[in-house]
Amino acid sequence: MPQHTIVAAGQFSATLIHPLWNDGTPTTIDGFRLEGQMVQAQQAMDSSKIIALANGNTLTITNNNGAGTLTFNVVKTGNAGDMVKIANFLKKAGDSVGGTIRITQEINGVTEGTTFFACTVRSCPPLNIQGNDAADYQVVWNYGEEEAL
Repeated sequence: MPQHTIVAAGQFSATLIHPLWNDGTPTTIDGFRLEGQMVQAQQAMDSSKIIALANGNTLTITNNNGAGTLTFNVVKTGNAGDMVKIANFLKKAGDSVGGTIRITQEINGVTEGTTFFACTVRSCPPLNIQGNDAADYQVVWNYGEEEAL
C-alpha cells in the first residue's frame, strides 16, 4: 500500500528568543503568506569536497560546519512578531549577542522541529512598497549551528 504524507498548510511556527528583543521572552514570528515558500535554511559551506588527484584517484574532505543562513519570506504586520520590525531593530542595535530561532512543523500528526543558534540579522530591506498587495520582505539571518529534533 502506498504511503502518504499529510502536511496542513500553515501548521508551523517560528519562534525567536533574543536577549535584545522583548526582554528575551520567546516571540512567535508572523507575517507568512499561506502560498509560497515561507522559510529556507541553507548551509554556508559544503559538507564534503572532492579533490581530483593526478593519478585518477580522489581525496574527499568532510567537515561538520553547521553554520548557514535562514531566509524568511514575510510581510510587515505591525504586530509583536513582525519579522521586519524585529530585524531592523536588531540591525540598529548592533547585535553582539545573537539569538535562537526554533522552527516547528506538523507532518503526519507529529511535530518536527529545528533549532538555530547564534542567530544574527544578515539583511533586511528597510522599506518595500507595493501597490494593491502587501509587499514581500526577504529577511536573512546568519546562524552558527542547527539542531534537528
